[in-house]
Amino acid sequence: MMSELLNLAVRAAKAAGKEILKNYNDYKLYIKPDKSPLTTADLAANDVIFKILEKSKIPICSEEKILPFDERKNCENFWLIDPLDGTQEFIAKNGEFCVCIALIGKDGRPKLSVIMIPFTDEVFYAERGSKIYKNGKILKSLEYTSPLFLLGRHGNSKKRIKFAKNFGYEYKRIGSAIKFCRLAENAAASYLRLGPSSLWDIAAGDLLVEASGGITIDLKTKKPPVYNGENLLNNPFLVLDRNSVDFLDEYINFIMTNSYLK
Repeated sequence: MMSELLNLAVRAAKAAGKEILKNYNDYKLYIKPDKSPLTTADLAANDVIFKILEKSKIPICSEEKILPFDERKNCENFWLIDPLDGTQEFIAKNGEFCVCIALIGKDGRPKLSVIMIPFTDEVFYAERGSKIYKNGKILKSLEYTSPLFLLGRHGNSKKRIKFAKNFGYEYKRIGSAIKFCRLAENAAASYLRLGPSSLWDIAAGDLLVEASGGITIDLKTKKPPVYNGENLLNNPFLVLDRNSVDFLDEYINFIMTNSYLK
């Protein structure tokens, strides 16, 4: 049975998805100091998530309203959210954007998470140590015949395409944390991120992949990422679905011997 906090997070994610779609064809665009885009859809989603999650009395850290480290480091739990992951995809109107909500524990790891894809009305969620659910039903793993290596829509992909070809993967581009949902479904096999990303970009997806039997590995620590540190940026990381975890050491060795982290 879904816990009260997970139920709250699912409600918040669904409400945010509705707000995003309300703004889909009529929004204002702003540019943040880091040159990244921000829309009224991001802000509307953020507002409704805060309104719902504040009922838990648990501190909230959002991309649009960051909880200072001095507060985060002393939290037993805190919410880590990206109200609209894939703002560039939202602007491009390709449907590849989502809402990400995770509850981070004292150990820095996610305890529960939700990813809601407004365009397809898909909601993935799980608690640590439990099964993963999609739209109210236990997620059924898909069977693929051609394992896919996932790429984002932006950034330099040369090294990652080399990785894919070396291990016989076909590759596909998908925007935002939707990639984690497809990995959790076993609709794809692996995803390698070498460029910068923020904690709220991957925390929710990390738990979904873990709940499905896969793994996310920080390539600098060789351990699962933690999300309660002072630095809001992730190290480079590798994500594998449950069918690919046995190849983890081989993949890491290839990444290291080919100087992928330089």
